[in-house]
Amino acid sequence: MQPFVGIVMRKLLVLMFIVFAVSHPAAAFKSDSRHVEYPTYSAHVNGLSIAYQDFGEARNGTVLLIMGLAAQLITWNDEIVHGLVDAGYRVIRFDNRDVGWSEKLHELPTPGLITGIRYKLGLSLGAPYKLDDMAADSVALVEYLNIQKVHVVGVSMGGMIAQIMAAKYPHRVASLTSIMSTSSAVHLPQGSVDLDFSRQGNNREEIIDGTVDLVSRFGGSVGTMKREVLHAKLARSHDRSNYGPGRARQLWAIMDSGDRVELLKTIRQPSVVLHGREDTLIPYQHGEHTAELIDGAKFVMLEGMGHYIDDANLPIIVDEIIAVASKSQ
Repeated sequence: MQPFVGIVMRKLLVLMFIVFAVSHPAAAFKSDSRHVEYPTYSAHVNGLSIAYQDFGEARNGTVLLIMGLAAQLITWNDEIVHGLVDAGYRVIRFDNRDVGWSEKLHELPTPGLITGIRYKLGLSLGAPYKLDDMAADSVALVEYLNIQKVHVVGVSMGGMIAQIMAAKYPHRVASLTSIMSTSSAVHLPQGSVDLDFSRQGNNREEIIDGTVDLVSRFGGSVGTMKREVLHAKLARSHDRSNYGPGRARQLWAIMDSGDRVELLKTIRQPSVVLHGREDTLIPYQHGEHTAELIDGAKFVMLEGMGHYIDDANLPIIVDEIIAVASKSQ
């Protein structure tokens, strides 16, 4: 197993899903109207049922949005979606396997004691699927929708999947945007958040309240966000779908997939890497290293942003997605 897991994954990735669950699932709405679900469709691809939403017309191409660990499609800020649609892009967002409304792989195991032993011994963890399989899901969805190429955009684990897509499926990827993600290289620093799950509780309110306490320490302006706002955002994702085994299997996939250092060196599509300077979960050095490995990639430091997309940096992110997409045309 790659040593990056011991440096970063062990302490941080267990709660990556929480950051996304609270970060920006429809900030364009200022009331409970944000809980309205857009039309959601199901595609049978790569042997799985994948839930997706489809917006706009592809006058300038199609953008595929890939979320992070245990995060659902609704976690993509609607302002990002509509900003891209207004710029002439068709936008597809979807639930990864094992989360949201996509197929739950109930028959597959979850990591246990043996996994921990193998981890300590530095052995392969035997995950039932890996990030490569999730990248294959994404490509299969693109093919199902009869799209020749997409501008792929991923955050955190979604950024890892997007990187794999760009490297291994170049005929399907026109440009790459990697947000608050990583190369998983061994030398990168770990975050500063000390995660304590012992006080999370078991019922809905205890889980959400405990998560709010943790998320407030994830960097940037999330620390000053009103508690009721965080609670409402977490509640939306929790109530739409809360499936612990899927979260565990996705984490298992990340831990067992190794780094992408050599893979990133093969990417030739126009690429941009964005990272929040205040990210306490995956420090910005991870983003810098990712950009260094991709030939010609642009790195953008997002001031004041932690491991989530805030209102101040949202327009910059939309502009950077459009800018890198335009380079492929």
